[in-house]
Amino acid sequence: YKELDQEASKVPPGCEGLVALETFQGARTPVTDPLARGALLGLTLSHTRGHVFRALMEAVCLGTRACVEGLDKAGHGCDEIIIAGGTTRSKLWLQMHADVTGKPVVVCENPDA
Repeated sequence: YKELDQEASKVPPGCEGLVALETFQGARTPVTDPLARGALLGLTLSHTRGHVFRALMEAVCLGTRACVEGLDKAGHGCDEIIIAGGTTRSKLWLQMHADVTGKPVVVCENPDA
C-alpha cells in the first residue's frame, strides 16, 4: 500500500473530478441501505491508479464524516476519532480523516485491534 499511498499523495483533493461511492457492501450509518452499490464517477483515461485509490480513500473519509455528523445530531458528539486496523498504516489516510472530519485522529494502542 505504500506505493499506492505515494501515488495518491500526488493527486489533489477532489481527484480532478473522479468521485467514488464507497458503498460496495451496501450503506451503513447514518443511512442504512444494504442494496446500495459503489461506483466510480467521472473516470477518464487521464486518471491514474493514484486517482482511483485517492478517490476511494476520500469516499471512506466522507463516510466517516457522515457517521460523526449523525452522532452529533443524535447528541453523541465526539472530540476525537480513534482508529484501528489497516488505515493506521497510512499517514496520508489518517491525515485525510482528520481533515475531512475536523477532528484529531488517535491511533489505538493496538492498531491491529
